[in-house]
Amino acid sequence: MVRNMLANPTLANAAATPRVIVDAAYFENESSQRLNKNVLIDQLATQLQIAANGRIQFVNREFIDMVEKERALKRAGKTDVGTVGLTQAVAGADYRLNGRITSLDSRAASGAHERLMNIVFRMTDLESGITVWANQYSFKKAGQDDVVYR
Repeated sequence: MVRNMLANPTLANAAATPRVIVDAAYFENESSQRLNKNVLIDQLATQLQIAANGRIQFVNREFIDMVEKERALKRAGKTDVGTVGLTQAVAGADYRLNGRITSLDSRAASGAHERLMNIVFRMTDLESGITVWANQYSFKKAGQDDVVYR
């Protein structure tokens, strides 16, 4: 996925390292399967971080309150500035990864139940709203038992 992202001229040719938010806030599950989006997004975010190897920076908005509390302690003089020092502001993001999970359930003539799962990812420019990258991943589940209970 990162290889595909970095092949995109908008991301690959950026003057500065692109900053991206990856969290579950803007992922929708419209599939017939109940799932914990955080499991998918946490695994995705971790693997993207490893594969990007510094070519993309990932901004963490999920725990912004943690960052704000630490910044307040430093600025109030209750702690030192740490080894990184102070910044004027919290890092802004250029893009946000968002998407949708959908499914299509069917029953084959043999009686087997099938579910086609589709996950669409989009990278949205947080200034213009333009989608600068998109991809989709599909997979199928099948079995004699109803796939709803798997």
